[in-house]
Amino acid sequence: MPWTVNRSRHIFRDRWVSLRADDCVTSSGTEIAPFYVLEYPDWVHVVAIDSEDHVLLVQQYRHGYGGLTLELPGGVLDTTDSDPVAAAARELMEETGYAAETLRLLASLSPNPATHTNRVHVVLGHPVRFIKPATPEASEDIALVRVPAAEAAAMALRGELTHAQHTGLLMIGLKAAGHL
Repeated sequence: MPWTVNRSRHIFRDRWVSLRADDCVTSSGTEIAPFYVLEYPDWVHVVAIDSEDHVLLVQQYRHGYGGLTLELPGGVLDTTDSDPVAAAARELMEETGYAAETLRLLASLSPNPATHTNRVHVVLGHPVRFIKPATPEASEDIALVRVPAAEAAAMALRGELTHAQHTGLLMIGLKAAGHL
Protein backbone atom coordinates (compact mmCIF):
# COMPACT_ATOMS: atom_id res chain seq x y z
CA MET A 1 0.00 0.00 0.00
CA PRO A 2 1.20 3.54 -0.70
CA TRP A 3 2.48 5.67 2.13
CA THR A 4 0.66 8.80 3.25
CA VAL A 5 2.72 11.96 2.73
CA ASN A 6 1.86 14.51 5.40
CA ARG A 7 4.39 17.09 4.29
CA SER A 8 6.82 17.46 1.40
CA ARG A 9 9.52 20.06 0.87
CA HIS A 10 12.44 20.53 -1.48
CA ILE A 11 15.79 20.75 0.30
CA PHE A 12 17.86 21.37 -2.83
CA ARG A 13 17.19 21.86 -6.57
CA ASP A 14 19.36 22.38 -9.61
CA ARG A 15 19.36 21.24 -13.23
CA TRP A 16 20.79 17.80 -12.40
CA VAL A 17 19.06 16.68 -9.20
CA SER A 18 16.48 17.68 -6.67
CA LEU A 19 16.39 16.44 -3.07
CA ARG A 20 12.95 16.23 -1.51
CA ALA A 21 12.14 15.50 2.14
CA ASP A 22 8.79 13.81 2.74
CA ASP A 23 7.21 13.24 6.14
CA CYS A 24 5.46 9.91 5.66
CA VAL A 25 3.32 7.35 7.41
CA THR A 26 3.63 3.77 6.12
CA SER A 27 0.57 1.61 5.50
CA SER A 28 1.25 -0.09 8.85
CA GLY A 29 1.25 3.26 10.67
CA THR A 30 5.00 3.79 11.12
CA GLU A 31 6.09 7.42 10.83
CA ILE A 32 9.18 8.14 8.75
CA ALA A 33 10.17 11.77 8.82
CA PRO A 34 11.99 12.80 6.84
CA PHE A 35 12.22 10.27 4.02
CA TYR A 36 14.57 11.62 1.37
CA VAL A 37 13.69 11.28 -2.31
CA LEU A 38 16.03 12.08 -5.19
CA GLU A 39 14.35 13.58 -8.24
CA TYR A 40 16.40 13.14 -11.41
CA PRO A 41 15.43 13.54 -15.06
CA ASP A 42 15.03 10.26 -16.94
CA TRP A 43 18.15 8.64 -18.39
CA VAL A 44 18.60 6.67 -21.61
CA HIS A 45 21.31 4.19 -22.60
CA VAL A 46 21.90 2.53 -25.94
CA VAL A 47 23.03 -1.01 -26.62
CA ALA A 48 24.52 -0.18 -30.02
CA ILE A 49 25.60 -3.12 -32.18
CA ASP A 50 27.33 -2.71 -35.53
CA SER A 51 27.11 -4.97 -38.59
CA GLU A 52 30.13 -6.96 -37.35
CA ASP A 53 28.35 -7.74 -34.05
CA HIS A 54 30.52 -5.38 -32.02
CA VAL A 55 28.99 -3.42 -29.14
CA LEU A 56 29.90 0.25 -28.85
CA LEU A 57 31.05 1.20 -25.37
CA VAL A 58 32.38 4.50 -24.13
CA GLN A 59 35.25 4.91 -21.71
CA GLN A 60 35.22 8.01 -19.55
CA TYR A 61 36.29 9.38 -16.21
CA ARG A 62 33.55 9.34 -13.56
CA HIS A 63 34.26 11.68 -10.68
CA GLY A 64 32.00 9.96 -8.13
CA TYR A 65 33.74 6.67 -8.86
CA GLY A 66 37.15 8.32 -9.07
CA GLY A 67 38.30 6.53 -12.19
CA LEU A 68 37.64 5.39 -15.72
CA THR A 69 34.60 3.32 -16.54
CA LEU A 70 33.36 1.42 -19.59
CA GLU A 71 29.70 2.17 -20.19
CA LEU A 72 26.94 2.20 -22.74
CA PRO A 73 26.50 5.47 -24.63
CA GLY A 74 23.72 7.54 -23.14
CA GLY A 75 22.70 10.31 -20.84
CA VAL A 76 19.87 12.51 -19.66
CA LEU A 77 16.65 13.00 -21.58
CA ASP A 78 16.63 16.67 -22.52
CA THR A 79 13.44 18.71 -22.55
CA THR A 80 13.86 18.90 -26.34
CA ASP A 81 13.78 15.10 -26.70
CA SER A 82 10.38 13.83 -27.82
CA ASP A 83 10.86 10.41 -26.21
CA PRO A 84 13.56 7.98 -25.04
CA VAL A 85 14.23 6.74 -28.58
CA ALA A 86 14.88 10.29 -29.82
CA ALA A 87 17.17 10.87 -26.83
CA ALA A 88 18.98 7.60 -27.60
CA ALA A 89 19.62 8.67 -31.20
CA ARG A 90 20.94 12.05 -30.02
CA GLU A 91 23.18 10.59 -27.29
CA LEU A 92 24.54 7.86 -29.59
CA MET A 93 25.52 10.44 -32.21
CA GLU A 94 26.98 12.90 -29.68
CA GLU A 95 29.08 10.34 -27.79
CA THR A 96 30.15 8.00 -30.61
CA GLY A 97 29.47 9.62 -33.98
CA TYR A 98 27.38 6.57 -34.93
CA ALA A 99 23.74 6.34 -35.99
CA ALA A 100 21.46 3.30 -35.89
CA GLU A 101 19.39 1.99 -38.76
CA THR A 102 16.75 0.99 -36.22
CA LEU A 103 16.26 1.99 -32.59
CA ARG A 104 13.88 0.08 -30.35
CA LEU A 105 12.91 0.81 -26.75
CA LEU A 106 13.42 -2.42 -24.79
CA ALA A 107 12.57 -1.44 -21.22
CA SER A 108 11.96 1.48 -18.89
CA LEU A 109 13.17 0.64 -15.41
CA SER A 110 13.68 2.32 -12.06
CA PRO A 111 17.38 2.87 -11.26
CA ASN A 112 16.58 2.74 -7.52
CA PRO A 113 12.90 2.45 -6.58
CA ALA A 114 13.65 3.11 -2.92
CA THR A 115 14.80 6.70 -3.41
CA HIS A 116 14.75 7.77 -7.09
CA THR A 117 11.76 9.13 -9.02
CA ASN A 118 13.19 8.74 -12.52
CA ARG A 119 13.36 5.98 -15.08
CA VAL A 120 16.30 4.59 -17.03
CA HIS A 121 15.40 3.55 -20.57
CA VAL A 122 17.37 0.96 -22.53
CA VAL A 123 17.26 1.22 -26.31
CA LEU A 124 18.66 -1.29 -28.80
CA GLY A 125 20.32 0.25 -31.86
CA HIS A 126 21.14 -2.09 -34.73
CA PRO A 127 22.96 -1.97 -37.02
CA VAL A 128 24.92 1.15 -36.20
CA ARG A 129 27.35 2.81 -38.58
CA PHE A 130 29.85 5.62 -38.27
CA ILE A 131 28.56 8.96 -39.57
CA LYS A 132 30.89 11.68 -38.28
CA PRO A 133 33.27 12.40 -35.40
CA ALA A 134 31.66 12.41 -31.97
CA THR A 135 30.69 15.73 -30.39
CA PRO A 136 30.50 15.06 -26.65
CA GLU A 137 29.70 17.80 -24.17
CA ALA A 138 32.62 19.92 -22.96
CA SER A 139 32.62 18.11 -19.60
CA GLU A 140 32.92 14.68 -21.28
CA ASP A 141 36.24 13.17 -22.34
CA ILE A 142 35.03 10.03 -24.08
CA ALA A 143 36.89 7.28 -25.91
CA LEU A 144 34.95 4.86 -28.11
CA VAL A 145 35.61 1.15 -27.51
CA ARG A 146 34.25 -1.48 -29.94
CA VAL A 147 33.96 -4.92 -28.37
CA PRO A 148 32.62 -8.17 -29.88
CA ALA A 149 29.16 -8.83 -28.40
CA ALA A 150 30.22 -12.10 -26.72
CA GLU A 151 33.23 -10.41 -25.15
CA ALA A 152 31.09 -7.49 -23.93
CA ALA A 153 28.83 -9.98 -22.13
CA ALA A 154 31.85 -11.74 -20.63
CA MET A 155 33.33 -8.40 -19.52
CA ALA A 156 30.06 -7.49 -17.82
CA LEU A 157 29.91 -10.83 -16.01
CA ARG A 158 33.53 -10.42 -14.85
CA GLY A 159 32.72 -7.02 -13.35
CA GLU A 160 34.70 -5.03 -15.90
CA LEU A 161 31.72 -2.76 -16.56
CA THR A 162 31.72 -1.15 -13.13
CA HIS A 163 28.41 0.68 -13.62
CA ALA A 164 25.93 -1.89 -12.31
CA GLN A 165 22.98 -0.51 -14.27
CA HIS A 166 24.92 -0.76 -17.51
CA THR A 167 25.72 -4.41 -16.87
CA GLY A 168 22.01 -5.20 -16.59
CA LEU A 169 21.03 -2.97 -19.51
CA LEU A 170 23.71 -4.53 -21.71
CA MET A 171 22.38 -8.01 -20.95
CA ILE A 172 18.81 -6.92 -21.79
CA GLY A 173 20.05 -5.51 -25.10
CA LEU A 174 22.19 -8.53 -26.00
CA LYS A 175 19.29 -10.87 -25.23
CA ALA A 176 16.94 -8.81 -27.42
CA ALA A 177 19.53 -8.87 -30.24
CA GLY A 178 19.87 -12.67 -30.02
CA HIS A 179 23.38 -12.67 -28.53
CA LEU A 180 22.46 -14.45 -25.26
